[in-house]
Amino acid sequence: MMQLSGFQSDALREIGSIGMGNATTALSQLLDCKVQLNLSNSQVIDIASMPSMMPSSITLAAIMMELTGDLNGIMMVLFDSNSAVTLSSLLVSKNTLEEDPGMYESALNEIGNILAGSYLKNIYDLLGAKVLQSTPEIVIGDAQKLFAEIAVRLRGGSTDILNIETMFQVQVLSRPQSNSTFYGDMFVFLDKDSLSSLLILIEKLLNGE
Repeated sequence: MMQLSGFQSDALREIGSIGMGNATTALSQLLDCKVQLNLSNSQVIDIASMPSMMPSSITLAAIMMELTGDLNGIMMVLFDSNSAVTLSSLLVSKNTLEEDPGMYESALNEIGNILAGSYLKNIYDLLGAKVLQSTPEIVIGDAQKLFAEIAVRLRGGSTDILNIETMFQVQVLSRPQSNSTFYGDMFVFLDKDSLSSLLILIEKLLNGE
């Protein structure tokens, strides 16, 4: 499996932090909440190893979008199912949700669009990489199901996948009582060719090209 150097890993992690910083600012404005980054990481992985890093007993809600253009892969915003319901309810009134539960999915899709759009705009502004996102799709299940879906969407490739992960915290300002803080993860999975392209773009940026 391909290994990143310490410098490459740091550069990719920084790009993830900057991109997610802009994305969480947009999310904060959308939901009227406080969003802060907790941790960013970058590594080359075998996608099949990811489920073992998460509790199997938790039901998760993933907002998945395919990435195409100068970089190809999958972007996934991940919450536990209870947090996803609570956050989506901030965008839609209780009465509307009772009348049409499908609005939960629409609200989550909007959250995914906002995060991905802001993140990818930063990638373009910083590196000049043009990347398009597909319409978001909600996938609910345990970690095994979600990452199996990622592997399929990566066209069967499971090794040498770049994972740029950024964990973030959402504090709902309108709910100062308990259960007002939630956690999420933004994953960007890129195939091997896109990883090579991304490293070349970073090198050009550092050389002032």
